[in-house]
Amino acid sequence: MKVQNLRFLTDENISPKVTFFLRQQGIDVLDAKEEMWQGKADKYLMEQSYLDNRFILTHDSDFGKLAIYEGQKYHGIVYLRLRNVKFHNVIKVLEKLLPIEFDSLSRTLIVVEDARIRIRQPSEEDSG
Repeated sequence: MKVQNLRFLTDENISPKVTFFLRQQGIDVLDAKEEMWQGKADKYLMEQSYLDNRFILTHDSDFGKLAIYEGQKYHGIVYLRLRNVKFHNVIKVLEKLLPIEFDSLSRTLIVVEDARIRIRQPSEEDSG
């Protein structure tokens, strides 16, 4: 499955211009700001994304901590760990990420850094 075929929930720290770009690519995006979820706890956003089978798109590392260390249920997370989080740079990075294909993306944490992409999928004991 290609990243561009995912459904996203954009965290409040994602620029509306990035959300607009994703929608221009035909991607189904639910935006936390548009839903008036600013200030809601990260656990709330994770629950909403899990229930709606959406990947959270965020600049916030707390989502990964909730998933990995606290066992919070999640469908998927794309953590943009970039030095430059201005919308034009984020869009440039997403243009490279969207066509990438993975065997399975369910319950996947994708960490996008300036020089690499790291993938973490649950181990067998995580999924039990």
